[in-house]
Amino acid sequence: MRTNKKFYMARILVVDDNEEIAHLVSIILAPEGHEVEVALSGEECIEKLKSFRPDLILMDYFMPGGDGVKVSKLIKSDERFRDIPIILFTIMSIDEGLYEAVEEAGAVDYIQKPFNIKKMVGKVRRVLSATAMLPAD
Repeated sequence: MRTNKKFYMARILVVDDNEEIAHLVSIILAPEGHEVEVALSGEECIEKLKSFRPDLILMDYFMPGGDGVKVSKLIKSDERFRDIPIILFTIMSIDEGLYEAVEEAGAVDYIQKPFNIKKMVGKVRRVLSATAMLPAD
């Protein structure tokens, strides 16, 4: 078993109107070596982007005052941020149009709630590896 694997710290913005979930995700990802910021609304997400340039955004699909699709489209319409990958958190199922929602948002992937911690960390690692933020191994 290799124990000397080097991870590069990524900057991750977690956007979820449920403060407990947002902070739980932050607590899970911080030991992975990432710098994690939390926004509790779409508006706060847009405001944070003015001072915090994330390598990845984890965003809730359903939020009052600006759902994840709306906020994601806004982010993707700004050339300064369009290359930031977005993973959507959602309770939607495939039958409820999950793939269409991910595509509409311009997201690279999704994480279903309630989420499995190992699967969530794995998806974050895969997306960051694909964007060269983590070594591919």
